[in-house]
Amino acid sequence: MNADEVRHRNNVRVLGRMDGPVLLLVQGFGCDQVIWNRLLPFFTDTYKVVLFDHVGTGGADPDAYSAAKYASLEGHLGDFIEILDVLEVQDATVVGHSIAGTMALAASTRSPRIARLVLLCTSPRYINDEGYLGGFRPEDIEDILDAVEANYPLWAKMMAPAVAGADPGSEVSTELAENMCRLHPEYVRDFLQMSFAADVRHLLAQVPVPALILKTRADPLTPVAASQYLHEHLPGSTLMPLDTNGNMPHLSAPESRRPPS
Repeated sequence: MNADEVRHRNNVRVLGRMDGPVLLLVQGFGCDQVIWNRLLPFFTDTYKVVLFDHVGTGGADPDAYSAAKYASLEGHLGDFIEILDVLEVQDATVVGHSIAGTMALAASTRSPRIARLVLLCTSPRYINDEGYLGGFRPEDIEDILDAVEANYPLWAKMMAPAVAGADPGSEVSTELAENMCRLHPEYVRDFLQMSFAADVRHLLAQVPVPALILKTRADPLTPVAASQYLHEHLPGSTLMPLDTNGNMPHLSAPESRRPPS
């Protein structure tokens, strides 16, 4: 696949200083690249900011979607690495939110183009396992998928406040619910199944770049134990709490800082 095809498939955009250090922003579940809009003014004066949409979302090519290809993390991971390659980026900082942080961890073990990671509300695995707390039991997953299939708009509206870390009816909660409802329900189920099946714990010791792990309070998708597990198993990582709630601080609190000591 040539560069133009990759750019079109994933709606790749490059903003900011073309001669600046590369900052790749990769969103997790629930939205396309518009989720970063409130954060962009902090970076476009200094960085060459790369954005893209996962196939199935936003401005990505709808004809490129294949349930078989994207049923596992590997499908999205392949797109991720192709984007790095066609842009010929070097020394990139990758900010990965949620499952995109999981993708970034795996990508860093394959691509020399990644120099550092920022893992925002990221888990190496979302399902509980022996000696590991990912936050969800297998039966929880089935309940979530059934609710999505039954009435996705209602599920999105109910989930948005907790995910955003904001009050129901607030501007942030409403914006997130609207963004979530832009996604096709069948894609949502596929993406959630892929996310819940992902497990990169076996790769953590192989990650060759430094990682900053950012965690919030009251994150309904990423328990503190998962962030702590990442920190303990990632060589050279730093764990930093943020003074905000929910799973999407880049939407709800773009100016968030470390809480006062």
